[in-house]
Amino acid sequence: MKKKMGSTVAGLLLSMGMVLTACSGNATPGAGSNGSSAAANGDVIKIGAVLPLTGVTAYYGTTIKQGIDLVLDEIAAQGGINGKKIEVIYEDDKGTPAEAVNATQKLITQDHVSAIIGAHSSSNTLAMRDVTEREKVVHMTPASGADNITEPGHPYMFRYTLYNGQQGPALARYVTGKLNLKDVAIVAENSDFGRTGAEAFKKTMENEGLGNVLSLEFYKQGDKDFYPQLTKIKNMNPSAILISGNITEGAQIIKQIRDLGMNTQLFGFASLANDKFIELAGKSAKGIISIGTFEPAAYNYFPNSKKMVETYKQKYGKNPDMQVANGYGSMQIFAEAIRLAGSGDREKIREGMKQLKDFQGVTGPVTFNENNQSYQMLIFEKLENGKYVVIGSDKDMK
Repeated sequence: MKKKMGSTVAGLLLSMGMVLTACSGNATPGAGSNGSSAAANGDVIKIGAVLPLTGVTAYYGTTIKQGIDLVLDEIAAQGGINGKKIEVIYEDDKGTPAEAVNATQKLITQDHVSAIIGAHSSSNTLAMRDVTEREKVVHMTPASGADNITEPGHPYMFRYTLYNGQQGPALARYVTGKLNLKDVAIVAENSDFGRTGAEAFKKTMENEGLGNVLSLEFYKQGDKDFYPQLTKIKNMNPSAILISGNITEGAQIIKQIRDLGMNTQLFGFASLANDKFIELAGKSAKGIISIGTFEPAAYNYFPNSKKMVETYKQKYGKNPDMQVANGYGSMQIFAEAIRLAGSGDREKIREGMKQLKDFQGVTGPVTFNENNQSYQMLIFEKLENGKYVVIGSDKDMK
């Protein structure tokens, strides 16, 4: 994700999309003309959340929201934080940077939120960052993987999840070291997320002499026909294929790989480690190995997650996935930062975020480094009998 969104995107007209609220009913505008003071005053502290609730990536946004809502329920049951209610105002970015910018401006200037969670897409998060940095509002992405999101010089930008510079090298070493697959082809979404994931994998392969990247083929989000790229790859006879993209296209790519008669070992990044991908890809995805940062019931890896897993299953009748955990963990962190801040003051919340040291979150201890990037343990998951099974972690490889 080397390409940043320009300031012109941040200047688009405000969108008056529907505001969804959680925990305390309908949203009300913050008091006062100054955004920071308005956010800090009153009995309700408002957090904004910019997520894809409709569109091709709606699955991710919906599951992140479910995780956030679980924490809101816990906070409400405890009577709030420091005697104040916590409310989340949800905005739908529809998976596009322009909508994400509009939503961010609305949350800051009209709703006077104290902090913002979002987005899922790296391109959307980078577009939002222009606005949150200018307005000095703490901004945390629960899911975006582009390396430059937490590059130096952005004191209000935080990331809860892993980044491509972490998962790309880890997967390259696993593919070549553990499985001895040396000739890899890559099919990548032509987006900030897809490109940087592929680049991180390829760079590690080349710089560490692990093997050969035979081909790097790109596609656009929304594409349905991948046969030209895959036919080219088939003729190279790779021992493994990496898919650097999201679930909708990823599932179709795998089906077309199998349709071409290739039984090659498949790999994916964390974006594919969920039940929706399994549903979309069907039997074609059997045996795929993906990176992940959470798997329900894998309590030996995630001992802090049992409460969240059980509560989610009671509410939704199924297991939570990694995106639920990302939403849950992000809201946990904001809740703790607000507790440390003692109010909804934006600057004090930022200071509270920096104070966190080994905070025991749902996926493990959280500390933000000098660039506001947290560390998450990576797991390797293999799809067996219709479900992902943990087969190791990055810690096992050290």
